[in-house]
Amino acid sequence: MAKRKNKIQVPANGFKYRVNIIWSHEDKAYIAKVPELDGCVTHGESLEAAAANAEDAILGYLESLDARGLPVPTPLSEQIFSGKIPLRIDPNLHRDLVVKAQTEGTSLNKFIENRLKKLG
Repeated sequence: MAKRKNKIQVPANGFKYRVNIIWSHEDKAYIAKVPELDGCVTHGESLEAAAANAEDAILGYLESLDARGLPVPTPLSEQIFSGKIPLRIDPNLHRDLVVKAQTEGTSLNKFIENRLKKLG
């Protein structure tokens, strides 16, 4: 069961990948996962140790990709996003959202954006 959760940015090879560090009661250690690099997981006895181990794990992961001639993923923190999300939804939900947006005196896009911000 996770008790404490911290997110730390660990630089590696000029990239910045998100590292999620969670305390694991079962393992009695901090578990560091790099969601952008599938299977890149390590641990440490402290947050600092887990973060340092995560940096080593990231470097090893990237070296492994390079050795196999595979592309290195661009970190999400360095990608450019347009702000556009093509989305298909149920027509009835679409109508209901338009009505709610109008009730609040805003556009549908702004209404959805505000709702998503509350989730994030």
